Amino acid sequence: MQSTRCFLVTFILSCLLFGTHHAGASAAEPAETPSTSPDATPQDAKHEFYVSVYVQGSRPLNRPVRLQEDPFTNTDVQGGLGGGLKVGFFPAFAGRFVGLEADLSGLDGKVNAPLATTGGVARSANFRLQSVNVMANVLLRYPGETIQPYIGIGAGLSGGFARDLNLQHSTFGTVHENAADGAFAYQILGGVRANVTERMFLFTEYKYFVANYQWESEIANGARGPSFTMNYRAHILSGGIGFTF
Repeated sequence: MQSTRCFLVTFILSCLLFGTHHAGASAAEPAETPSTSPDATPQDAKHEFYVSVYVQGSRPLNRPVRLQEDPFTNTDVQGGLGGGLKVGFFPAFAGRFVGLEADLSGLDGKVNAPLATTGGVARSANFRLQSVNVMANVLLRYPGETIQPYIGIGAGLSGGFARDLNLQHSTFGTVHENAADGAFAYQILGGVRANVTERMFLFTEYKYFVANYQWESEIANGARGPSFTMNYRAHILSGGIGFTF
């Protein structure tokens, strides 16, 4: 009986000593923490580059053609179709909220001012207006997983080409031939991008575009003629496809 009690006491003391040693060892081990390796970069922290192509159409405002500052008040500026190419970059350090974009585009249109006489002076104008625009845009975007609305502003250079020119003015004479001018341009834009796959997206965009053209003309015999101007303003709607990499 006494040997049994001695065995029980020895067993209980052994259990207590083992439990105390195990608890101390567990407390000494540091808690596991998530990996903070600098190589564990999340997907959202990567830079985004993209290229896109698009088609566009314009609806210009009716701003008068001016020949030597004399306005053709019945000027009708008609819109046309065109297209463009964009290359963009959204850096990781900006959270891909802010980006830069280079935009190359072209548009076709027509300008018409039917023959009218005011103040004893007869005026009429008719020509095709084509533009090639090189713009740099700054964009602010919500980087949603599928739908990404954005807004932006841009500035650059617009080449305005007056083709098939026919200006009639009873004071300055007839102005023919073609003319070209490079003018400062700016635009305000907004759009929505929809990610179709991981690398491909579709987008639609609105732009309000401004450029003030001033052309040097030639009169019928080839001599240098009077200058004519137009303050071009247009609403532009575009849509296209792009790829990220």
